[in-house]
Amino acid sequence: MKAVIVAAGMSSRLSDTTSDTPKTLLPFENKTILYKILTNLSSAGVDEFIIVTGYKSELIENYLKAHRNHGYDIEIVYNPDYRRANGISVLAAEKAVNGEPFILSMSDHIVTVGAIKKILTSASNKNLLLVDEKIDDVFDIDDATKVDVEGNKIINIGKEIAQYNAIDCGIFRLNNRYFDAMRKKLQHGEESISAAINGLISNDDMDAVFMNEEDYWIDIDTKDAYNYASESLQETPVLAATR
Repeated sequence: MKAVIVAAGMSSRLSDTTSDTPKTLLPFENKTILYKILTNLSSAGVDEFIIVTGYKSELIENYLKAHRNHGYDIEIVYNPDYRRANGISVLAAEKAVNGEPFILSMSDHIVTVGAIKKILTSASNKNLLLVDEKIDDVFDIDDATKVDVEGNKIINIGKEIAQYNAIDCGIFRLNNRYFDAMRKKLQHGEESISAAINGLISNDDMDAVFMNEEDYWIDIDTKDAYNYASESLQETPVLAATR
């Protein structure tokens, strides 16, 4: 299966830490965040990667060339509209996905291999989102995207929703219906991944896959989150770490 990794953003919330370096290239486990993401996705069963770049794209491309893609099959897709919302970056990968189901990963979410494998191998024919029920363990709950789930059915998602019982882990398994939903939202000026996901929810086409108790994830979106991940999660084989 292919994986799309969205790495087009400007990393503005980590600007003090990155000094204009894309956050996915920040050091982690003696390599980089991107290397860890690639390794975990590959270990879960992903065999092709599409990395969508934008801001400072040449830094990501030069890094991959210098390391010979770390041995992975990687296609770079450049999104010139990287200043727009992240849904535009996923849409830019549509041709490269070539009509196949794919894993969507953010370039700053580190997720355990077991959790990725669970969503990758699900027998469901719906679009899927990996979610975490361990709400009290989430590093930055205020910034997290909340999810309201009934059984396996996602009924609502958003950072500000009042009722929720799980958290979005930043890993999706999507199909062509995602792109259709994104285009419909664009007609109304909505450009985010969440907008398309809400479109799928309204069509009863978005189910949850729950992480196992031993699995872990973190969104490295702020300096505090990066410092926590750097200090507490280094050199854990599959990042099955607890606080």
